[in-house]
Amino acid sequence: MIFFEYLFYFVAASASPLQRRWLAKTKNIENKGQINLSFWVVFIGAILSLSFPFFSDFFISGNKFYLIFLAFICGIAGAGTSVFSYIAQKHVEAGISTLVSNIYTPITIILATIFLHEKLTFLQIIGTILLLFAILLISKKHRIGKFSFDKYFLLMLSSGVMLAFLLVAERALVKTTGFSAGTMISWWSTCLFLGVATFLTKNKNQYSKKDITITGVLKFLQNLSWVILVFTVGNLSLVSSVTTFKVIIMFILAAVFLKEKQDLPRKILGSVIAVAGLLLMK
Repeated sequence: MIFFEYLFYFVAASASPLQRRWLAKTKNIENKGQINLSFWVVFIGAILSLSFPFFSDFFISGNKFYLIFLAFICGIAGAGTSVFSYIAQKHVEAGISTLVSNIYTPITIILATIFLHEKLTFLQIIGTILLLFAILLISKKHRIGKFSFDKYFLLMLSSGVMLAFLLVAERALVKTTGFSAGTMISWWSTCLFLGVATFLTKNKNQYSKKDITITGVLKFLQNLSWVILVFTVGNLSLVSSVTTFKVIIMFILAAVFLKEKQDLPRKILGSVIAVAGLLLMK
């Protein structure tokens, strides 16, 4: 069962970013409307999450103020993760985006150690160093100084940082009030914050309803595959590490389907180093 859950994750987690990168490159020349697109994509996922109670009991438990606090963190972090990633993806290749966003793994482990009482080891620290080196290695195109990067690379990096806070808060919700309620609170909170951001900025996207629907469904499947894994395996740090094998897969798939072959040997080497580092974090 767990093997097929991991397989589901690898397929969904590869298809979704590849499709979004293709969409950003071919359907939106001016790269406008990313906040609005993020809202509709998350909204589709939130609507589909209404099916969760049919598979897992829906119940609310725990301190209500604690749940509200976690929902607030999910809303802020989820909105930031989506918007930063969507804005940056037009200018950052799919494989690089996947590797850079994995900065969430060491941050997740640290946060899980502090708030969820999971362990932080010396090997995980070494793994973090390897991951940072890999990010530096594959960032050649986006480097504007020895240790400085362009704004799109930094946005993608920031998206990974925000993702760490989202995953830990969502995991805490699931542990407190169950899979269905915890996941739905997280997703609807993100949807709410993105809706407010869309309203305040009067942001509009240029994509067709078909493009938005496909993007939303693929993103839902990616998110669903993740929460199922975390719920089943039960250890956020372990799942975060094992699933990062998709880093290597993404560089290969991006080269095949999106023709992102520039400096491919460096990218593959960086992805291998990143995976080595991430495996040390398991």
